[in-house]
Amino acid sequence: MIALIRNELMKLFQKKSSWIYLIILVLAVIVAGIIYNKVSGEPDPNWQAGMKAQIAELQKNAKTAPDQEKQFIMNEIEQKQKYLDENIYPNAISNWHFMNNVVFGMTTLVTLLAVIVCSASVSSEFADGTIKQLLIRPHQRWAILLSKYLSLMIYSLILVATLITAGYLVGLIAFGNGDFTAKIFEMAIDGQKEAEVGPQFFLKIAYYLPSLLVITAIAFMLSTLFKSQALAVGIGIFVLFISSTLGGLIVLLAEKYEWAKFLIFPHLDLTIYALQDKILGDITLPISLAILAVYYAIFMILTFVFFQRRDISI
Repeated sequence: MIALIRNELMKLFQKKSSWIYLIILVLAVIVAGIIYNKVSGEPDPNWQAGMKAQIAELQKNAKTAPDQEKQFIMNEIEQKQKYLDENIYPNAISNWHFMNNVVFGMTTLVTLLAVIVCSASVSSEFADGTIKQLLIRPHQRWAILLSKYLSLMIYSLILVATLITAGYLVGLIAFGNGDFTAKIFEMAIDGQKEAEVGPQFFLKIAYYLPSLLVITAIAFMLSTLFKSQALAVGIGIFVLFISSTLGGLIVLLAEKYEWAKFLIFPHLDLTIYALQDKILGDITLPISLAILAVYYAIFMILTFVFFQRRDISI
C-alpha cells in the first residue's frame, strides 16, 4: 500500500497544476497581507480615550433615539465597554491577528483547490485513457482506489500546511511576531466571545479539517461516478459553493422540522463551534461530528462499491 501511495503522489506532483495550486495559495496570502497592511493603518496609542469619547457620544444619541434604534445603540455601547474593561485594543495588528482574521478565511481557497484536484483524480484517468493501465496491475481495485484517495488527502493537508506556513511568514515579515495569547473579542450569534488570538486560530483550523475531509470525499466520489473530467470538476465546485446557501436554508427549516437538523449542509462548517457551543438549537459538536461521520461512511462505501463494479471499457 505504501508503494502505491508513493506512486500516486509521484503522479500527482508530476502534474504542473499541483505545483501551480500551491503557488496560487502562496501568492494569495502575500496579496492578502499587503491589503491587510494597507487597510489596517497605524495603531492608536490613545485608543482608550477615543473609545470613551465614542461611548459618551453613543449614550447621548441613545437618549433621543427611537426605540428601534436604542437597543442597537445600547448593544454597541456594551461591546465598546467590554474592550475598555478588558483592555483589549479592537484594532490590534500582529502576525497572529493576521492569521486569525485573514489567513483562516483563505481556507475557502484551500477547499476549492482540494475539490478541483479530488474531482479530477479518477475521472482524469478515464479522460486520458490510462484507467486500463492503472487496473492491470497485480493489486485489488479497492487498494488502487484507496491509495489514490490517501494520496489526495495528503495533498489536501499539504495545501493546509502551505497556507499556515505562508500566512505565518508573511505575517511575521509584515506585522512582526505578536503575542500568541493576546486577548480578542469575536462575534458569535449570542454576543461577543473573549478568546486568545493564536489558540483561536488553531482551534478554527482543527474544526475546519473534518469539513475538508467530508467535502473532498464528496469530490472524490464524483470523480469515480463520472468519466468526464470537466463534468466531475464542475459538479464538485457547484456542490462546494451551494453548500453554504443550502446550509442557511436548512437552518430556517430546522426551526420547524426536527429532521432538517440531520442533513449534512449545516454541519459542513464546524468552525462555528469555536464561537459557540450549540447550533440549530440543541446540536453540539459531538453530534455534528457523528452526523458527518455517517455521511462520510456513506460516500466512501458508494465510491468503493461503484468503482469495484464499474465497467472500465473506454
